[in-house]
Amino acid sequence: MPLLVIIALIATAIAIALLIQTSARYRRTIKQLNVQLAEQTRTIADSERRHGLLFSSNPWPMWIYDCQTLRFLDVNDAAVKTYGYSREQFLAMTVADIRPEEDVSTFLKSASKRHEGYNAAGVWRHRFKDGRTILVEIVAFEFENAGHQEELVLALDVTKRCQVEAALRESEASLKALVDNAPFGIQQSLVEASRFKTLNPALCKMLGDYSVEEALQLNIAEEVYADPKEHDRLIDVLRRSGKVQGWETTFRSRDGSSVPVRITGSMSREKTGTPEVFSAYVEDMTQQSALEQQVRQVQKLEAVGRLAGGMAHDFNNVLVVIKLSTELMLGQVTPDSPFSKPLLHISNAADRAAALTRQMLAFGRQQMMQPRIINLNAVVSETTQMLRRVIGEDIQLVTHLSENLENSRLDPDQVAQVILNLAVNARDAMPRGGTLHIETTNVDLDDAYTQDHPPVLPGHYVMLSVSDTGTGIDKSILSRIFDPFFTTKELGKGTGLGLSIVYGIVKQSGGYIWVYSEPEHGTTFKLYFPTTTASPKPITLREVYVRSSGERVLVVEDDANIRSNVCECLQQLGYQTSQAESGGSALHVCEQLEGRIDLVITDLVMAGTSGNELANDLTERYPEIRVLFMSGYSEDSAARREILMRNRPFLQKPFSVAELAKSVQDALAPKTLPV
Repeated sequence: MPLLVIIALIATAIAIALLIQTSARYRRTIKQLNVQLAEQTRTIADSERRHGLLFSSNPWPMWIYDCQTLRFLDVNDAAVKTYGYSREQFLAMTVADIRPEEDVSTFLKSASKRHEGYNAAGVWRHRFKDGRTILVEIVAFEFENAGHQEELVLALDVTKRCQVEAALRESEASLKALVDNAPFGIQQSLVEASRFKTLNPALCKMLGDYSVEEALQLNIAEEVYADPKEHDRLIDVLRRSGKVQGWETTFRSRDGSSVPVRITGSMSREKTGTPEVFSAYVEDMTQQSALEQQVRQVQKLEAVGRLAGGMAHDFNNVLVVIKLSTELMLGQVTPDSPFSKPLLHISNAADRAAALTRQMLAFGRQQMMQPRIINLNAVVSETTQMLRRVIGEDIQLVTHLSENLENSRLDPDQVAQVILNLAVNARDAMPRGGTLHIETTNVDLDDAYTQDHPPVLPGHYVMLSVSDTGTGIDKSILSRIFDPFFTTKELGKGTGLGLSIVYGIVKQSGGYIWVYSEPEHGTTFKLYFPTTTASPKPITLREVYVRSSGERVLVVEDDANIRSNVCECLQQLGYQTSQAESGGSALHVCEQLEGRIDLVITDLVMAGTSGNELANDLTERYPEIRVLFMSGYSEDSAARREILMRNRPFLQKPFSVAELAKSVQDALAPKTLPV
C-alpha cells in the first residue's frame, strides 16, 4: 500500500480520535453548563421568593416608583391594605397623590435632592383614601433599572410614637416650666466635686443673681455655704440616713450677705461606681425670719405694754383722787391763801403725770382711741406751728401735702402725738441743723410691695412720710429702734419710749410703719393708714337749754377713794348721787330706786361684771338710763370697739372737775342738731 495512503489513513484515525476526545469534553462542558443553569434558575427562584417575602409580604407598606414621573410602579399588599387604594388605583397615581396638598411642594423639593443609594427621608404626613392622615417615617433606596431611576420606599407608621414623643416633650416643657418658675430653689449637685449639676433660676437669684453658667462653676462648700463645716455636716448626715428634712443652714450671697435657708432632699447613685448626687429643695427663710423677728417684737411690746397698762391703770386711779381732791380744796380756798400755790403745784404735777400715763397707754396700744373721719393734711397743718417751736430755728421745716389726699379714720390727737415724737427724734438726729421734711400722699400698695413688707395687706392707703437729713441709723440697730426703752442717746437725754409710742399708736390705728435709714444719709419714716370713702362729719352745736338741777347719778367704781371723790364733786355740781362698788350692786341699787336714775357713771375695768357688761344689762332693763364710761385703760379691745361703734360717752382717767362736769352734761344732753 502506498505510503501516502498509509499516512492519510493514520491522519484520519488521529483526527477521528481527536474528534471523539473533543466530543466527550464538549459533552462534559454541556453537562456542567446545564448544572450551572439549573443552579442559577434555583437562585433566581429563591431570589424571587425572597423578593416576595421582602416586598409583597412585608407587613409594612412598600412601593417602587419612577423618580422622574413619580408614578407608582409596584406596591405591596400592606400598602394596599393600609392606604385603602386598590393596586390598580395605586398604579394610576403618583407618590404626590398620597400627601396632603399643603405638603406636596415641600415633598417635591426633598425628592429632587435625593441621590442613588440609601436615603433617610425623615417623617412625613401621608393621606389615606378616606382622608385620614398619619405620620410615617420614610426609608428609601434609589437605583437604576433599564435606564430609569427608580426608588424603593418603606413607610413606617410612627403616628403613635410621635404622639408619645410630643407628649413627652410637652411634659418635659411643663416640668421645666414648673422648676424654672418655682418660688423655691431646686438643685442637683455632685457631692464629691462639690459642684451643682443643675439648678433653677430661683436658687440662682437666692445666691445673688448668678447666671446658671456662673452658678455651675461655684464650689458649693466654699462659695455657697457661709460655713463650709456646715456643708460637711450635711453630707455626713446624708451618707448616714440618705436624706434630710428641713435642714436649716445659712448660704452666703454673691454680695457677702447671709441668706438663711431650709433644705429638704436626698442623696442617690444612678448605678454602682457613678458619682453621688444630692437632689434638694431649698427654701429662702429670709422673709420668714423677718416675720419671726416681727412676731418676737410684737410679743415683746405686748408684754411690756400689758405691764405698762396695768401700771397706768393703778396710777390713773391714784391721779384721779389727787386731781379731784386738789381741785375740791382749791374751790374752798381764796387765791391769797397760803395753800393756794401748793395746791396748784400738786394739780399741775398730776397733769404731767397724766400725760406720762397716756404715753404709756399709747405705747402699750391700750389707750381708748377716739377716731373719727379726718384728713391727715389738716392734722399736719395744725401741728406745724408747734413743730417750729419744738425743732428750733436751725432746722428747716418743709411740708409737701397732697392736694387730693383721701380721708382716714384716725384719732387726730394721737396722730399729732406721732408727728411730734418723730419730729423730736429728727431734731435730736440733726444737732448741727438740717431739714425736716413732712409729706402726705395717696398710695396703692400692690402684691409685690406686700410680699416684701409683711404683714401689710394690699390696698389704698394714705402715706405720712417724715424725713430728716441727720446722722441716720446704723443697720445693726435698725431692727431695735421700736424696742421699749432702747435709745442711742446719752444718759439722761432720752427715755427710749418715743418710737415705741409711735409704733403703738400706728398699730392701734390699723396702720403700718417702716423706716429707711443709712448712717450720715438721714432717716425716713413712712406711715401707712387705710383710706375711707366717708367724709368728715360737720361740726355740731348742742341745742341751748337750761338744765334742771337734781338729776340722780349712780357712780359705779371698785376703788372707794375714787367713788367718794367723784360723788363729792357731783354733789357740789348739784347732782344727787348714789354709789356702787360693783356691777352686781349697781343693778341692785337700780332695782331699789325702781330705775329712777338719770345717769350711770361706771368704770370700764372692774372685777366680776365689767362696765360694758353692766351697760348692756341696764340697756335691756332700763332703756332710759344713760351711761358714761370712765377708765384709765382697757385691755379688752372688744369692749373698746363696742364703745366706739355705739358712740357711747367716755371719760379718760385722770380727769379734772371741769372735765367731769362737761362729760356728765354731754351725757345728759338732748340730741344734738347739726349747724
